[in-house]
Amino acid sequence: MTGFKFLAGNRVRISDDFFWAKGAVGTISEPPDAVLAISGAWDGNLVQEEVSALGSHRVYWVWFDEPQLDADGDGPYSGGQIWESALTLLKTSVN
Repeated sequence: MTGFKFLAGNRVRISDDFFWAKGAVGTISEPPDAVLAISGAWDGNLVQEEVSALGSHRVYWVWFDEPQLDADGDGPYSGGQIWESALTLLKTSVN
């Protein structure tokens, strides 16, 4: 994989239509060591191709501003893997 849509430190919003963390706001980051220990290395330490029953999706790690419950109501979680297609870059103001 090459060409990242988001960079570490980008502020993003998760789609209201995503299956969890709907409408949450957070920050793109490298995944934590505990995640890397399970998933292995991420491309550029930033993205991974996630293959599940829901299909194949490019994911980023997002640290949430407010902890979120997952689709089963478990959590709350401080961060998680979020599909690239569910993320929108938030504009930042420049003084």
